[in-house]
Amino acid sequence: MNVSRTLSAVFVLLALALGSLATSACTSATDSSASGTSGNSGSGGGY
Repeated sequence: MNVSRTLSAVFVLLALALGSLATSACTSATDSSASGTSGNSGSGGGY
């Protein structure tokens, strides 16, 4: 019983870790695209 509970806890932690990594990856991609957009608008303002 204890082994199964430990394994389930480990799987839950792994799932949470993967979810957080996916979320951080999406956030970083959004930030980079947003910065690129702001850079384009900034260069457009220069013209």
